[in-house]
Amino acid sequence: MARMEVHDQRAKLRQLADDFSWLEGHCLKQPELADHAAHLRMAAALTRNVVGPSAEGQLPKPLFIAVVGGAGAGKSTVVNFLAGSVVAEANPQAGYTRHPTAFLPAALGTTWPTTLGFLGPLNRLSEAKPADLDEDVYQVRRVPPTTGADPLGDFVIWDCPDMTTWASTGYVGRLMEVVGLADVVVYVASDERYNDEVPTQFLHHVVRAGKAVVVVLTKMREADADALTEHFRQEVLGKLPRGEGGEIPPIPCVAISNLSPEIRKDPAGLGAKYRVCLLNQLLALCPTPVATRGRTTRNALVYLQTAGDGLLDVARRDLTELDLWRGLVEAGREDFEKRYAREFLSGETFRRFDRTREQVIEMLELPGPGKLISATLALLRLPYRYARDFVAKLLARPEMPTQPERVVLATALAAMLDSLQADALRRASSHPVWKQVTHGFDAGLKTQTLDAFEALYRDYEAAETDELDAAAKAVPDRLAAHPVPLLFLRLLVLAIDMAAVGATLYFTWGPSLYQLLLIPVVVSLSRQVVELVVRQVVEFGRTRLRNHRLSLVREKLSLPLSQRLIEWPTSGGTAMQKLQQVLLRVPATIRELSARLAPPTAIKEPAPS
Repeated sequence: MARMEVHDQRAKLRQLADDFSWLEGHCLKQPELADHAAHLRMAAALTRNVVGPSAEGQLPKPLFIAVVGGAGAGKSTVVNFLAGSVVAEANPQAGYTRHPTAFLPAALGTTWPTTLGFLGPLNRLSEAKPADLDEDVYQVRRVPPTTGADPLGDFVIWDCPDMTTWASTGYVGRLMEVVGLADVVVYVASDERYNDEVPTQFLHHVVRAGKAVVVVLTKMREADADALTEHFRQEVLGKLPRGEGGEIPPIPCVAISNLSPEIRKDPAGLGAKYRVCLLNQLLALCPTPVATRGRTTRNALVYLQTAGDGLLDVARRDLTELDLWRGLVEAGREDFEKRYAREFLSGETFRRFDRTREQVIEMLELPGPGKLISATLALLRLPYRYARDFVAKLLARPEMPTQPERVVLATALAAMLDSLQADALRRASSHPVWKQVTHGFDAGLKTQTLDAFEALYRDYEAAETDELDAAAKAVPDRLAAHPVPLLFLRLLVLAIDMAAVGATLYFTWGPSLYQLLLIPVVVSLSRQVVELVVRQVVEFGRTRLRNHRLSLVREKLSLPLSQRLIEWPTSGGTAMQKLQQVLLRVPATIRELSARLAPPTAIKEPAPS
């Protein structure tokens, strides 16, 4: 693999683990999502300690055994039985073990993983410390060499912190990191507390992660061992999550009854019968390092795919609240546009169209020699026109003063923002999205939006001026560009006038004063018909302009401003922006890793030394 590809792969793995860790913290902030936190913590640990090393081609040795259990279950005793000597501190104090300790068999020499990000936040101690050191550290100790072959010569044995509570950010985080690394998990439960809630929940997570598990039941009387084992299988193992085929994964159980101090101090001698039984069950799950590590990697990838598929469940409440915010903004945008239409467009006459009407009527007059006919007809209409204008002036209502367009728009926008702020404040205690929006308004979101409106309005104003001129000049320009239809309309208007005069002469045959008075009336009425038609054409253009102006407001102002508000919770480095990035990035990275690492059994055994 080229150096650039290796660097890119490491960056993606590091980003994936960081994304899982961020999602875990995001879940812990919301009580209803706390159940997802352990799932995501396990995913981050698997990414760092299993998928990452496999992607970089790390050798399958050493394998890792994690010994886990509730406080006081006897984990350190089981560690000693696995190691064949007393290496772990057994202490009756509950919760004594507070950081993980790795015990290396002599056969492994100095072999130790060097993958970037190994064990995540845990730092390796350079010197031995007591097991109750409560820090994000781990230590490595050497198992004393033994005579003969070591059955666990390829295994590092981890003595893990006690399980306390899921609310713990210390013990459980360290525990999950080592369990994510493990190829086999030895789950220790005592007679008194074999079905405690937290250890049982943890066992469920371990099984979901596809880890091979061996159960060790401790501290019972010898006579009660079989009954306790059977009861544990029914009450605890029988309720474990089922596999893809609907079956419960087979988990062997080993019972270690109450031991005398002498047996605990000599696990390879006096305690041999317990140790051999435990080793047989464990080694049966690990036929070879290659097969064992291949299974661990495959199951880790399956678990990560499940984690990726379940991200929408983690973010479902957040996405619902974001959708609600989007809906409120969209409703506010619609109210903004309706208010603009009601308070400005409905009363706006666009007086430029009055000039258009006059211009069209002037264009319908006959040119050249025909001007004499037009002038004669205009003279005949003069008394009617004066009378009409006088009556129209008497009946006209005074025009109501209207606010400037910019004022109407700014006022409508301010009302929309006030409504959104009130809605956010009312919901601030229900979800972090609303708290974030409320904080945004307090920090000047309204002022920023109004400033953005001013910048957008300048572009809108230039566009609306051009649009008004174009709309008002549309009919005259179209007539001027088509002289033949214009001539036809002129002749049609003249024909209407002549038909009106002819009809008057026909029906009032015989010259009389009555006839002379009637001709000005009919030519005025014929012109009124023409003007009404022209008025309707111009009014149609005025209505189209109103509709187009509303579309222009939507395009230039309301949509950009509403989109800005919709995107605000998921922009500027906010938690919601990070959430959306993670929702897109994590599944894609997991798919890429799954394709690259399949089949994971491509890991090769190291050549014998």
